[in-house]
Amino acid sequence: MSLILIDPGHGGADPGAVANGLKEKELNLEISLKLWRLLWEKGFLVSLTRMSDINKSLAQRCEQANRLNTSFFISIHCNASVNSEAEGIEAFHFPGSEPGRKWAEIILQALSGLGRKLRGVKPADFYVLKHTRCPAVLVECGFLTNPQEAKWLKNSTQQIARALCQGIENCLKELPSSITP
Repeated sequence: MSLILIDPGHGGADPGAVANGLKEKELNLEISLKLWRLLWEKGFLVSLTRMSDINKSLAQRCEQANRLNTSFFISIHCNASVNSEAEGIEAFHFPGSEPGRKWAEIILQALSGLGRKLRGVKPADFYVLKHTRCPAVLVECGFLTNPQEAKWLKNSTQQIARALCQGIENCLKELPSSITP
């Protein structure tokens, strides 16, 4: 059975973005725990890089994925910008990773059902995308720095987790040959 590893971005002394009364590390963990439960209840083999507010280095997150022979790695984040009007959901994959790009597209398509602006699928040289040996996606679920989107994020963690779960299920159905054994 394939292992899905969920990575709640930031944690511990690293709060990530902080805006509109919210800390990114807390939203990332809340969404990730809900996603973990949804996948577990459906019978998937699933784990988390952290289950509480601890600090784990990017290298430790990747080492965990590689040591566990993870089949798919998804890192959950919330975005920030100096422009308080910036909004939307986006998904990133490592440049040149065709499986990562395909997974990101399918997951973003599932997130489109949330009714938020979609910012697209983009290549990025993020550490966790570069140093995991399996298909990897980093999702930015919305902007904490946008007051309206921050309110939506705070109140929509279950809906976001459900959409992510559906996206992962769709990937496993449509791209079974892209995952590592």
